[in-house]
Amino acid sequence: MRLAALLLVAVAGSAFAQRILPPSGQLGELEAYSPMRSVKIDGEVYRTAPGLRIYNATGALLTPQQIVQMPKDAKIWYQIERSTGFAWRIWFLGDEEYANLKQRDEQPSFVVATEPQLRTQE
Repeated sequence: MRLAALLLVAVAGSAFAQRILPPSGQLGELEAYSPMRSVKIDGEVYRTAPGLRIYNATGALLTPQQIVQMPKDAKIWYQIERSTGFAWRIWFLGDEEYANLKQRDEQPSFVVATEPQLRTQE
């Protein structure tokens, strides 16, 4: 009985598990990675922060050796430190996750207000 309940909880939890990425990130393609030195994203070279964290598409933290083995031009979500300009967090994206983020970025994040219409009494 306990085993069935645990399996049910595990299946239900994984069905709703979705990775939450910080809204202050950006979409890009990781073109090159030099451990402990720099990354090249969308043609721009960034120094890497001392505490750089890079995650795979399932959310696991990657080692520098694993990152070097990732495919070139991989789709990523990344953050740049405002104070230093260093790359400090990178998430590799799956195809579906990338498509959803790309669609979200293409939609305007603001509403255009129109001039209110005055009604005249007739």
